[in-house]
Amino acid sequence: MERGPAAAIPVTASRMKEPAAQSLAHIQALIDQGGQIMLGTARPIAGAAVAHDGKQTLAMLKRHPGESVELLLHRLDDAIGIATRTGMRIDEINKPKAEVRYEYK
Repeated sequence: MERGPAAAIPVTASRMKEPAAQSLAHIQALIDQGGQIMLGTARPIAGAAVAHDGKQTLAMLKRHPGESVELLLHRLDDAIGIATRTGMRIDEINKPKAEVRYEYK
């Protein structure tokens, strides 16, 4: 039995809720300060999560097998927090040969 296209579910104010327990405060702060995040495919990596502050890349994560998008977002949020506090970037995509540090401003 074939089905037609799925009906779009409208996003209304009643459907939009703030997350209860865990916020993504570092992602929110990054975006509020003009930075950006990207989730998706960065060929050849399917399931990449990248955070950039407008000047430098803070984190590049690769989604683990079976990992939910929600968990990936929380790992990205943690990686942004580490980068802003310590200057250490987390790069699971390029596998740098040496420790990578920079000053976060």
